[in-house]
Amino acid sequence: ATRLSQVRADGELLEALVLRGDEKSDLMCVNMMCEHVGGPCACKLARTISRVPNLRRLEIPGHGLEFLPDVLDELAELEHLDVSHNKLTDLSVVGRLPKLKTLRADGNALAALPAELAALAGSLSELSLRDNRFEAEPPVLAALREAAPEMTIDLGGNACAADVER
Repeated sequence: ATRLSQVRADGELLEALVLRGDEKSDLMCVNMMCEHVGGPCACKLARTISRVPNLRRLEIPGHGLEFLPDVLDELAELEHLDVSHNKLTDLSVVGRLPKLKTLRADGNALAALPAELAALAGSLSELSLRDNRFEAEPPVLAALREAAPEMTIDLGGNACAADVER
């Protein structure tokens, strides 16, 4: 699906949800009780997640999201997550996605990574964190490298590394 409106009652069958930034209206908050009303908000995404339990791919780049909804961890089958070009500062919920293979979080406002990401060492094979705000290499990356030496990690465009790729 490429629009939230395409996720209907049959969401259990849906395996991919790709919402590009040019579709901002999908994540535009209209809830008058929400502090993000009129702007990008994860509340609509959170409501959709409960209807797509078998989702394997979620791509939500370029929406200006400031946080990921906690219910993201309900996507136990999720293998590919692209949250690039948002305004994220925290990826804690991502560490609770047991089957995640690919994480792309380029162009956000990340300055640190949570220790919870180490739990992904058994599944994660690609981690792209280009163009964030890392002044020093996050300590959790050493644990990931040790546990999964074949993992590709890209920190290009950050102050901490000229291009750490493996």
